[in-house]
Amino acid sequence: MEEDFGYVQDVTADLETGIITSIIVPGSNKILSMFSANNDIVIPWKNIKCIGDDIILVEI
Repeated sequence: MEEDFGYVQDVTADLETGIITSIIVPGSNKILSMFSANNDIVIPWKNIKCIGDDIILVEI
């Protein structure tokens, strides 16, 4: 199954080690996300399988 989540909006990192722990993409309802930041999708770094020039493959 293939799904487009959109562009990476932000990342979270462990500030002590500098290691990225997850990426954040906008939630599926982009219109409502203007009113609430809780609609974001947080993808743990361990679920990222491949990073290319224009795509990131994740296992969900």
